[in-house]
Amino acid sequence: MLVSIEKIAEFSVARACGFAALGIFTLMIGFAWHPAMSFQTGGILTLLTAAILLLKGLNAHRKPYRTTELWIILPKEQRPVPEIAQQLIGNILRYVYFRFALHAASLSALMLLTALVLSVLGVAPRNS
Repeated sequence: MLVSIEKIAEFSVARACGFAALGIFTLMIGFAWHPAMSFQTGGILTLLTAAILLLKGLNAHRKPYRTTELWIILPKEQRPVPEIAQQLIGNILRYVYFRFALHAASLSALMLLTALVLSVLGVAPRNS
């Protein structure tokens, strides 16, 4: 079964982003008693995630293709020849990292806007 290199790259980056999201969500739950702070924390950490993805995208063409998770996951019979592998893998990872960075930045903006609205509306922290 042939699977496109881009789909495998998406899987690899999505898996890493999922672990980051799990950590961010867990921290946000920890601040559930203060909704505005919870969304502000989530928004800032998601923006940090977007920045990391952006940096990874900018440096994707420099990372040796044989050390990428994409190369390791890619079935041996589907691997490109070494002459073009670095450029191909680097370009695909760059595109995927940038796309995920855009999604993370959009989600961050939504969370920060939610924090702002909650603060303006005066939603107070809950007392236990």
